[in-house]
Amino acid sequence: MHTFTEFYKENRADVDAVLFDVDGTLAVGCTPLPGALELLELLKKDHCPFFLLTNDSCRSLREKARLMQGANLPVGQENILSAGNALQIWAERFYTGGLYYLCGSLGDPCYALDAGIEVTRDPALAPACCGIIMGEGRFEWKLQLETVFNMLLTRPDLPVICVNPDSYWPQADGINMGVGGGGFTRFLCALLKDAGHIIEPVYLGKPYSFIYECVSPFVEKNFPGLQIREPRRVMMVGDSLASDIRGGNGAGFTTCLVLTGITSLELAQSAESERKPEYIFKSV
Repeated sequence: MHTFTEFYKENRADVDAVLFDVDGTLAVGCTPLPGALELLELLKKDHCPFFLLTNDSCRSLREKARLMQGANLPVGQENILSAGNALQIWAERFYTGGLYYLCGSLGDPCYALDAGIEVTRDPALAPACCGIIMGEGRFEWKLQLETVFNMLLTRPDLPVICVNPDSYWPQADGINMGVGGGGFTRFLCALLKDAGHIIEPVYLGKPYSFIYECVSPFVEKNFPGLQIREPRRVMMVGDSLASDIRGGNGAGFTTCLVLTGITSLELAQSAESERKPEYIFKSV
């Protein structure tokens, strides 16, 4: 079983861009996995666009890049593609103006404001809002969640946008878990179902389509003169069948699973079709 680096060297002519998951693929916490540094340096040398695809919408691109640089990985903010960036795609299609209630935070600078969406975190302004964006991070859970819950009790037709679909995520200590935006959103959905309302949030991050639709615009913006000729020429490299592989398959990308994270070879080989990777590698 080869590494992804060996595969890339043999198939460079067929690759327009490479997307990476971070934790379990390129690094564990702040420690880069074997081969990660060498691979990223090779991609830079080849002028092959690569992005770290992350559902982390708490950190701005600048903050996330600094975190990766702290792990000694050569990553600039032009190499980070966050679920927060997918708000731009959603806004271009569906945002028609008006104030949205933001539960939690969305980076500094705020991804919602960058997408041209007017937001507030003031519960007093909740009645004037025409939609809800579920962020994450540190916030006063009881006040904010009850505010959103009561908004939806009286106006269950309000659009609910969940930027990060993850229910939970590993904290820096490697032991404890944090609650993600998806966890808060599904908690609200369960409460509302008990109250007789079925809410269908829009999710933007992996494995949903909005974040993958950002890839071509990001290549054009950050790598002038380069373009993606067809989806199959994009490599999606990750360690999660449910997130990385399922999302990459849905986007029509070539999916590559590495066994340095949460998925074993046995699980990968027995996965259902939408979660089955095209290639399996022992590491990057």
